[in-house]
Amino acid sequence: MLHFDTAISIGRLLELAGNAPESLRWAIRYSKLFVRTASPLWLELRASLTGIEWQVFFGVCDRLLDQLKPFDELIIRAEKHLEHLSLLELFSYLSVLAYEAFSGDASDERSDLQWQVYDRIILRKLQSCSEEDFRLTESRLGRSLKRHLSPIIFPESPNADVVRCRENLEWLAVLITATQERIDYEGSIDWFCFDPECRYQLKPGEPVIYNDSEAGAERWQRTGRKGDLLWHYWMNRAVQAFVASGLAEQIIGSPENHELNQLAYIKAIRSELQLQQIYGLGDRISLSDGAQVQLHHVLLASELTQVFFQSQYIQPFQGYLHESGVLAHALGRLALDGLLSGENRFPMTWSEEDEKIRRIKGWTVSDEHPRGSADSAKAILKFWTSDLKALSQQLKLQPGMPAPRLYEQPFYKIGRYSFQFPWVGAQQNNLTAAINNLRRVNARRTDVQAETQRVELALAESFRQQGFVVEVGYRPPVTGEEDAGEVDLICQRDGQLLLIEVKSGYIRSTTHEVWLHRTNTLRKAAWQLRRKRHAVARALASDQHLRSRLGYCGQHPETHLRAWIVDTSIELDGQSIDGFKVVSREALEVILRDEKHLLRPLDQVDDDGRDSLFPDGFTASRFIAVVESDELWRGIC
Repeated sequence: MLHFDTAISIGRLLELAGNAPESLRWAIRYSKLFVRTASPLWLELRASLTGIEWQVFFGVCDRLLDQLKPFDELIIRAEKHLEHLSLLELFSYLSVLAYEAFSGDASDERSDLQWQVYDRIILRKLQSCSEEDFRLTESRLGRSLKRHLSPIIFPESPNADVVRCRENLEWLAVLITATQERIDYEGSIDWFCFDPECRYQLKPGEPVIYNDSEAGAERWQRTGRKGDLLWHYWMNRAVQAFVASGLAEQIIGSPENHELNQLAYIKAIRSELQLQQIYGLGDRISLSDGAQVQLHHVLLASELTQVFFQSQYIQPFQGYLHESGVLAHALGRLALDGLLSGENRFPMTWSEEDEKIRRIKGWTVSDEHPRGSADSAKAILKFWTSDLKALSQQLKLQPGMPAPRLYEQPFYKIGRYSFQFPWVGAQQNNLTAAINNLRRVNARRTDVQAETQRVELALAESFRQQGFVVEVGYRPPVTGEEDAGEVDLICQRDGQLLLIEVKSGYIRSTTHEVWLHRTNTLRKAAWQLRRKRHAVARALASDQHLRSRLGYCGQHPETHLRAWIVDTSIELDGQSIDGFKVVSREALEVILRDEKHLLRPLDQVDDDGRDSLFPDGFTASRFIAVVESDELWRGIC
């Protein structure tokens, strides 16, 4: 309610402040009301609440926001110096500095932070772009590169262009550093707002916020470790599928790139398995214009693009950098090699749509199209493309709208040209990019409902393979004014009953996103489960047809009925929300298939010596015990 200034009266809030002040303070933190410093509600609360505890709270809020001010001032100053640059020119300078991530000193975590910084800088630029920025012709492109990129990577004797370019680079470096610091401090604010372990104080010489315990940080780290283990799991399954397909015996592409291409195929199979089994994708993806494209081709194109950028851009650049030790010299050598061979090896790449389609076409070979399909290539390009003109217009109308991150749609359309950043394409997580492109950026696609249904049907089939009888989409009778709604799955084996609510979303990367998912989506699922559990128990006591379909013969269903939230994301796996267990759909997949051994790296998997979760055979009671005790992760996470 505190997100909206008119949703609750100040009188009600002051009454709450008197009766439950700690609850109101948490509500202010969760809603980030204090960030909206001009909010009438916030101003009224500050004027009316004068007790010492409230003054400490207000002081902490002020201190957290004060930390942002110097960086905001520096960001505005740097943007002022760079505002004369077009969007393309900003990309030129950004691409030069982005290559520092491949210097050998940058960690993966640092690279992820840099991408957040670049995202922020580009989105702010798009909010101020003029129509002229998107009227890109060949001549304008050439002039821009000659004035803003060539003097950096092909420096001649110092002249006005070189001096101007260096000054622009310096101001962009200032903007990057200030934006990075601001995002770091935003993380502190999110910690204050969304970590239940976070406490606050106003003591001289002491930090204003601190953790009461390390439980929240440990949960976050454990989630990361689970994600790494599940990466091994799907890669191991993909290798098995790759070998079974016979592709392991074939040379893929040129002999010198065979191993990289082979890995790309395996990773594409990995993503396809996961997207179909966990997220309910079909064999084809439908685009907004009605075109369809094979899921495998979409995934393979992104993996082969990554191989291309790694082998043709990043590896040669790192060699040149090792020799010269100078970033600009290494980029110049790389670009010159490209010019000599007739290829674009600049810090960013560009080409017209037809040329992009021609390059992608070779990755769409199939029995139906032995030479590849131009239509499929065009659909792949559309799937991975962010139209920056359209995005700019949307951001101006709705500044807070979700926008594609750099890696979620890594082709960037400006005018008739398609741009790519090798420093994105070479290291992005292509699976996360595909999932978030489908479920975050394009969450309102017409296919989402059908995919959600396939998630439920795939999970039902996994249960049936272990001897459960499964009822999908059961609707308990409406009694009076109570309508429990549709039950996703009811599963029965050995007299044990499972009531499952399935939730399918995207992959989250911030504590704020996880908190919103927990509070909005999963908490709502818990409310639904409470109603549904009561309604299903009542139906099982009286509906003989339901009992017969499930093969249930017990007399006290409420004592045998467990209710779980099964979530496609991993962030809240193993936690309890309003008394209901949250189980990751991926964790459930591993348990139902009894494949804990596949959570190990490929070279450590030993089928003969695998440690079964069900040494005495699969039973419903043992399955429930494994899930509810988090035994899957014991000893490895």
